[in-house]
Amino acid sequence: MSGTTGVEINDKCIAEFNDFKLKKKHRFIIFRVSDDLKSVVIEKTAEISKTYSDFIKELPKDDCRYAVFNFQYDQGAEGQRSKVIFLLWAPEGSKIKHKMVYAGTKDALKKALEGLQIEIQGTDPAEISEEEVLSKCKLISR
Repeated sequence: MSGTTGVEINDKCIAEFNDFKLKKKHRFIIFRVSDDLKSVVIEKTAEISKTYSDFIKELPKDDCRYAVFNFQYDQGAEGQRSKVIFLLWAPEGSKIKHKMVYAGTKDALKKALEGLQIEIQGTDPAEISEEEVLSKCKLISR
């Protein structure tokens, strides 16, 4: 499966995502486009004990990434909730070509990763803060 850019989604990405979603194997997975710009590959997985702060620290300051995160939060009287977040991280300092490749491949990756609940796109840390994500989760939970 590839997007409009011709970048292929590596089968391991899909298998690892299914383990993430169904077996709760990881707190998050960070994906990147390979150096030759031909495929999306896994860059990092994190154990379930990791936090959103740990996740944010793993994102590069000057390059794009995709990620999925199992975001857990308290919905008050309705109890604990969790949402599978899909993130496209394209910081201001990243190369324009990389931004274009990531944007053009995003839909193919999202289609391959079935079960995503919320999409967030960020170009600076404020757009992907825990408060912003929580706000979007609570909006959808209504």
